[in-house]
Amino acid sequence: MAEREDRRVHDLLDFVGVRAHVTATAVLQICGELRRAGVFDDAALDRIKDAMAKEIALARNRGVFSDEYAHARTRLDELFAGRTALPKGPEESGPTG
Repeated sequence: MAEREDRRVHDLLDFVGVRAHVTATAVLQICGELRRAGVFDDAALDRIKDAMAKEIALARNRGVFSDEYAHARTRLDELFAGRTALPKGPEESGPTG
């Protein structure tokens, strides 16, 4: 997606009020299940992580988009690989944007 379209999706998700912890946990579980079932290949997971990293970068009011994207993508790679655990709730996630 182009950055303009990414921003439109971001605004729609914000309007709907998607809750990050629930959504992130569900996405990780669904992706893992579909990968184990052979439905998703590595390229599909990379596209999913790219979309998530773009959304994270757009949601941040600080920094440069490319820097925020690179940081988010690294963290998503760690999450999808099981090297980093999701926070249990808002008290563990630290300050937000």
